[in-house]
Amino acid sequence: GEGTLEVFESILGGEYRTISVVAPDFTNIQASYLILPSGTAVIEMAKASGLPLVEDHKNAGEMTSFGTGELILHAIENGCKYVILGLGGSATNDGGVGILSALGVKFLDSSGNPIKPCGFHLEKLHSVDASHMHPIVKECSFTVACDVENTLCGPQGASFVFGPQKGATPEDVVRLDRNLDHFAQVIKRDMGKDILTLVGGGAAGGISAGMSAFLRTELKSGIHLLLETVGFASLIQGADLIITGEGKVDGQSAKGKVVSGIGQYAKEYNVPVIVIAGDIGDDYEDVLEKGICGVFSINHLALPYQEIRHRAPRDLKD
Repeated sequence: GEGTLEVFESILGGEYRTISVVAPDFTNIQASYLILPSGTAVIEMAKASGLPLVEDHKNAGEMTSFGTGELILHAIENGCKYVILGLGGSATNDGGVGILSALGVKFLDSSGNPIKPCGFHLEKLHSVDASHMHPIVKECSFTVACDVENTLCGPQGASFVFGPQKGATPEDVVRLDRNLDHFAQVIKRDMGKDILTLVGGGAAGGISAGMSAFLRTELKSGIHLLLETVGFASLIQGADLIITGEGKVDGQSAKGKVVSGIGQYAKEYNVPVIVIAGDIGDDYEDVLEKGICGVFSINHLALPYQEIRHRAPRDLKD
């Protein structure tokens, strides 16, 4: 999610590259990615296709991940053979069609014309043609860092779970879920890949599912990837207590997100973990099964988010 590049750069160093890309709403913006000293590219989806870029007019079905694909292509054209892609904070629900279109894959309607690379237009998808994919892409490997275990479709899929926070109405959610299911059926027919049951396939509006069908892709918990990078296991040996934070702790927090990742590591070394949260939601108790000993909210009053967000620094201090 947001801040991924800064974390990697602070630990490993590297060089930022900034280019013009297509924003989620099809306008043009400047977005950056990081090339590590090893030659690995670290790309943060939030930089090119993130929700904060369209917060005032978010609409999951009309947003595209094309700009993230442009970042990937630029990195590959500049010699990167290995790409780490962080998926958090996305504004999209397009199954990765935007990214893949930028890499040269053709998603065609019944007339043989390219569809608009966004979630609502997946219902027009008739066939897929990967023969025009940039040849260098086939030589590259991708680690997709995601912190959820949701599959592509269904009640626990990309659209139903994450669509509303991206501006999808209840009617939109049903339509987007149906479209992603249709997308998966076309992929299975044309590519021979079953992406419906892929654990984590629902991350970032189905990005990980779509990429897995076309690219040499490994899905990995984002928090575990970061914890391995910093040598977290060695850092916590001998610790008496770990205090970590989360914007909101609810049932989703137990499904591969930051607090559950830290809790699982700490549990192996018998180090207790407490979480300081901006908000506590439904089913937050699920994290207690992931090595977390306690969850505490910084909020002293039950207020709407738009009001309480401005109190956060003071509440945290108190």
